[in-house]
Amino acid sequence: MSLDKMTIAKRYSKALFDLAVEKNQLDLIHDDLQQIKQIFIDVPDLDQVLVDVRLSNEQKTAIVNDLKKDASTYVKNLVQMLYDYGRISNFSDIIEQFNKLYDEHNKTVYADLSTAVEIDSDQKQRLADQFAKNVGAKKVIVNSKIDPSIIGGAVLKSNGLVYDGSISTKMAKIKKMLLN
Repeated sequence: MSLDKMTIAKRYSKALFDLAVEKNQLDLIHDDLQQIKQIFIDVPDLDQVLVDVRLSNEQKTAIVNDLKKDASTYVKNLVQMLYDYGRISNFSDIIEQFNKLYDEHNKTVYADLSTAVEIDSDQKQRLADQFAKNVGAKKVIVNSKIDPSIIGGAVLKSNGLVYDGSISTKMAKIKKMLLN
């Protein structure tokens, strides 16, 4: 029975995460994985290249060695193991799952902020700090965008939670009350 991509990603990332915590190398391993992730972003078909039958084993080994050359021991071992077991195509998913564990461990939350007009960094930081208190996070990373349809106020979305303080929503509630 073959495992699906998400199961593979969760298992490998959890094993690496637990090892990183145990060996007190969590930040180092996280940084190494981000560098490798950037390589996969810069070379989008890299995982396909590493399984391509047109390349010799020596060429593939050279690419794998380049991938792991600046990495810590545990990340080097992971890269080699994924290549040896034919799971290199799962690497991006493994890194994504590792990042989720890392953020959860560090109590980091991501949020999307919509406002009718551009807000300054001080206002954005106050919203992030208040949101962090509400959800028990140490750090909130805010991705903001302008949405004129909300008229005024702000809408903050994160992990299925929506804090809607927009004028358009308030007007819709008043309209509904008046029509009932």
